[in-house]
Amino acid sequence: MSSRALRRLQKQQLEIEEPEISEEESEDEVVTQAPKKAQNLFALLNGDDEVEEEEEEEEEEEKEVEIKDKKAVAHVSPTTSKKNKKKSKKKNKKVQPKKDISDISMQELDAALKEPYSPHDSSSKISSDYAAIEKCRQLITINTRFLDAEAEMKRMFGSRVVNTEGRGVGAGRILKKSKLCTPKADWRPYAKDGLSMELIETKDGISYFAFKHHDRYQDIQLDFLNAVAMHDPNGLVLLNRRHPYHVDTLLQLSEIAKQSGDWSMAGECIEQALYACERAFHPHFSYGSGNVRLSYTRSENRSFFLAIFRHIQFLTRRGCWRTAFEFNKLLFSLDPTADALGAILSMDYYALNAKDYDYVLRLTSEWKMDGKIYPTSLTSLPNFAFSSAYSKFKLSGEAEGRESECSKMLQKAIQRFPLVASRLLEKLGDSEPSMHSSDLFKENLTNNYLDLLIWTFVERSDSLWKEPEVVIQWLKYNIKAVVQMPAKSRISAYTRVPCVEKGIPLSISRHIVMADVQRLLRYLPSSITSASYHMYDPLPPPDSISSYDINERMSSRGRGTQNNSAPGGWIAAMQDLLRGQGLGGGGRQITPETADMVRRLMEDMNAAQDRLPGTFPEDDDADFEEANHEIHDVYDSHPPQLGNTPLTTEELGQILNAVEDDDMDLQIALAQTYEQNRRH
Repeated sequence: MSSRALRRLQKQQLEIEEPEISEEESEDEVVTQAPKKAQNLFALLNGDDEVEEEEEEEEEEEKEVEIKDKKAVAHVSPTTSKKNKKKSKKKNKKVQPKKDISDISMQELDAALKEPYSPHDSSSKISSDYAAIEKCRQLITINTRFLDAEAEMKRMFGSRVVNTEGRGVGAGRILKKSKLCTPKADWRPYAKDGLSMELIETKDGISYFAFKHHDRYQDIQLDFLNAVAMHDPNGLVLLNRRHPYHVDTLLQLSEIAKQSGDWSMAGECIEQALYACERAFHPHFSYGSGNVRLSYTRSENRSFFLAIFRHIQFLTRRGCWRTAFEFNKLLFSLDPTADALGAILSMDYYALNAKDYDYVLRLTSEWKMDGKIYPTSLTSLPNFAFSSAYSKFKLSGEAEGRESECSKMLQKAIQRFPLVASRLLEKLGDSEPSMHSSDLFKENLTNNYLDLLIWTFVERSDSLWKEPEVVIQWLKYNIKAVVQMPAKSRISAYTRVPCVEKGIPLSISRHIVMADVQRLLRYLPSSITSASYHMYDPLPPPDSISSYDINERMSSRGRGTQNNSAPGGWIAAMQDLLRGQGLGGGGRQITPETADMVRRLMEDMNAAQDRLPGTFPEDDDADFEEANHEIHDVYDSHPPQLGNTPLTTEELGQILNAVEDDDMDLQIALAQTYEQNRRH
């Protein structure tokens, strides 16, 4: 009998429910049913061949259940069945599962059979802890249906208004369907360049993953770092042409396009970066479940964090608030403890714009931080103190009377963070006369961290409080109510952020740098503002780790064979040839004429990179013929030599192999030179 048939037999045994009768009748019933189970054994033995075809489908279903219900499987425990109505002295030892036995999976069945049963177990504390954990998990669960910005725009404006040209059917023939973005039809086919993801460990129901760079991707990463170090945008463009889904290159090109004002191209580069990351996901990386984590300290993971953050910014520009809200939850769920990009500081902002007021209230009351860089309670953050009152106001609509719950919440927020109210009114171009007579609203805050958090909320969320007839009047009413309170009955205002961190945490500085709000940059410490950093990895953590040493990789690559298939490989070979370090070796020098010829060819190739894809250069044939004649003239008058040694056929062949297939002009010219050299 196969193992699957045995488990099916055990499953059928669990289906036998003991009727609520006396012990004697129960034993008789078991005896009478025993022969029936024996017949099932023979049926299973004879029916193994028939079940073979169904096992593959069940295995696929079990894999899906294992991913979706991993949390439930870890906590499956047998419970005692109901006691006998006749109150028999002996306790019933029958095991009754929580869910219907016909719906239980094989993994749950094995866990239930292996777990020892104790009738005196009390699981109330475990159940309460699990309920609390489940509540928190639900707060960072992602609804992947709302990750589609195109679908949100169609819901807002209608499918006829939204221009979907270049997407949809055409994209499906080229690229695999994606949940994080919508691939365009003109995107180049995806090729695996050595980016993947691995499972590090699973602890307490949480799975920790990490992106992995294989050797090929490490070589591309080195070419990228060289191009960035040389401050050469053309080198990045060339690298992107060779490897269109290298994530860091796409992040850097997006920043260049944004600075030049091409927001459409900048956003498309970020979408391609997300697509490349998604294609590298581990099969069990269920990012919508809230049970997966990525560490920002690992350098290979940071590109995915940055791509999500920038994608949120572009979604905000398009007004796709629901999509931006879901992506912000995704960003926070990847590492909610460290929150390396400060996603919690903008969570309320995106939720309010998405009109998910209930989520703000639940997150404020149920989510607890560790108290290191943020307060333990989110109500001790200025953004959540005011946003939770705003959400309650929107849900209840109770604007009159200081006894209403939303007004009490707002008055409490004003007492804790009085400068938020004064700066918010100033930002909105309004004022409350009663504020000027109170010392509560004086600008005497000395803690830079708290001051930065207040200004971050005011600069970001002022548009939400612009409703003149409702929100502003409600805000002014409660400011006046706080001013009229006796000083002894007021709650003390915060003078610092109630957390372990005294200064501005690095994650908050990184959030401000990425948000690019000029007014907030002056609050950052001089160690941040005076330091140089790149936007593909701004302010890396001091405890950064990597699965490989980039310097060691660079050294080993330099000692090894030149990787001419990598971007810039043939250019590097040409440069080495000009420096006398290339094919001939030994420090021998190339003739000046040949060097000039190679330089001209390199300049022509660099100029060709600036052409738009699909366009034909003017006088292309004439330029090629001229370049071809130049090569022959130089070769005839001064055969290419390294010192006194002419280039051999093998050395010219290596130059030919260094040229990529799409560099047709240079390849044909060198091929003809190669043939001429062979004839000589």
